[in-house]
Amino acid sequence: MRAYVTAVGTSPEAVFNPLWCLAECHSWVPDEVYLLWNDNVAGELGEVYELIKRLSTAYGADIKVIADESLKFDEADAVEFREKVGSLVEALKGKGYDVVVDITPGRKFMSALLLGAAMAKNADDVTYLHLREWTKYVGRLLFEVPMVKQRLFTGRELAGVNGTLDKARRKKESPGVFKIDREHIMAVLNSLHIDGVTRFPLKVRNTIIGSVTLGETASVRIPDYIDLDDQLHGGHTMVKEALIAGGMAKLKNWEELVSMVKRLKGDGRPLYIGFDTNALYFRLPSKLLGEGRFYSGGSLIFDFVYSDEVALEVGRAVNDKLPYDRALGVYSNQPKPRARLASLGRVELERLRERGAERADSRENFHGDTKIALDYKVFAEEKDSNVLVITLDDRAYAEMESLKGSGLIPFKLEWSFSFGETFEGTWEELRDTLYALAATLGELNLHGYKLRGLWHGKSSTDWKNETVELRGFEYGRLFRVLGAL
Repeated sequence: MRAYVTAVGTSPEAVFNPLWCLAECHSWVPDEVYLLWNDNVAGELGEVYELIKRLSTAYGADIKVIADESLKFDEADAVEFREKVGSLVEALKGKGYDVVVDITPGRKFMSALLLGAAMAKNADDVTYLHLREWTKYVGRLLFEVPMVKQRLFTGRELAGVNGTLDKARRKKESPGVFKIDREHIMAVLNSLHIDGVTRFPLKVRNTIIGSVTLGETASVRIPDYIDLDDQLHGGHTMVKEALIAGGMAKLKNWEELVSMVKRLKGDGRPLYIGFDTNALYFRLPSKLLGEGRFYSGGSLIFDFVYSDEVALEVGRAVNDKLPYDRALGVYSNQPKPRARLASLGRVELERLRERGAERADSRENFHGDTKIALDYKVFAEEKDSNVLVITLDDRAYAEMESLKGSGLIPFKLEWSFSFGETFEGTWEELRDTLYALAATLGELNLHGYKLRGLWHGKSSTDWKNETVELRGFEYGRLFRVLGAL
């Protein structure tokens, strides 16, 4: 019998993640989990219960969770806590249990007392899951965080004592088909990293479009020449645009944008940020929402606005479809590559609306870039505010530049991209780029797995939820624990 002992702190994930790491990376699943707790974490205790229940189901185990009154302690009484832990470990060892004590969650004195009791009472091993960039990843489950940001320490590293935990070969399941969202692609990258796969090609059918390296950072090398079907996949241009939309291809003057936003905010006038159509396609709203320097006290330092003409252009673009033709297979009657890129933009537009973005409509009888520029100019005048409009397009920028004033401030972002180049970024940027590639190209092969961005029956809800179809994956239990299935 195996027993796992730990304390409940204010982060349920800090309690659960070391246990999940043991189950997945060491194939060590306990029969019983003992949770020491107090009244201050009663709510978190319930969340931990539910997470362990998911783990138990996903791994085909019958884990019994014990967190009764005998394990309740007074946080102000360190002696009581030490004695409860020591007595528990001693009793379990007396029954012949294999006992692992985890010291990750809770306050520092609790971790120290857990370690001391584990050593004194001869627990079989002790664990501590170290999370780098804690403030960025707190509240995230194990497989939502890049594995290079986490490390499970055992008694060997913590106290110089050889324990019983060893790396074990991961148990594979039958390859399956799973509908997952963009963020859950991180679980695929983490799984590859655990299996020692840190380099792999990216393919569309048999055509290599890139090569990925997973290290402390992630990188993608793009070949000098890519020959892709224009009708089905959008050709080499769509590869470039997906890398920009995903974030691996960097925006050269991002820091200049950050400085301008801060300067305008300091002017004292209300500040709105708007976008032209292509800026939505390249997922610029998500990039701004992910920029920590645009927040103060947990709130954005500006508001959003969108042009009525931009919304109309996105709506028209997403409905451009390939012909109905059985020879096209899964691509028959599906959105064309540019329409798929536009679908990324529609998700961004919905994201803006959900955050309360205001609609700008000049009611002028123009179309395209002229109408977009007029929409934002009239809005700025009516609101007596600054409206910073982000574009990546020369013509759109020129149109707005000719009308600037009265609060309209155009800003053109520049990107850096060359075929044959290696692009370096975070694991999150790689995750988002893999999603953008699969969604726009229609499919993407990586190390024997296939990410499908298109399938028969894909709905507008699937697009909104940023869903892709993952085929051939042997660790479907990860998504069951994540609550994705």
